[in-house]
Amino acid sequence: LFRSLKWLLAQTRQDQKQPVDAYKLGKASYSAMARGIIKHMKRMYAPKQWMLDKLKGRWAPKPSAGPHKLRECMPLIVMLRERLKYALTYREVKMIVMQRLIKVDGKV
Repeated sequence: LFRSLKWLLAQTRQDQKQPVDAYKLGKASYSAMARGIIKHMKRMYAPKQWMLDKLKGRWAPKPSAGPHKLRECMPLIVMLRERLKYALTYREVKMIVMQRLIKVDGKV
């Protein structure tokens, strides 16, 4: 009896060492993959230097920092819509930027 238990335990350990196939478990293999970067930010957690209203909405535009630090950069949508009042919506800001009329650090 002791030898059979020992053999059974060794077999289960060998089975555990083999990689588990996700399709056999009924899950697709993509369920274990990462979901990527977070593309949104709550308005309350936006940097204070942006001077956004707390009660104007729930979400704030998330900056893509480029060569600058994420906490020190400012999205163009905040500059054009909130500060300079050139546009009323995100769509209008996108149209202004696509016309390539804005320079950032001397580059269009």
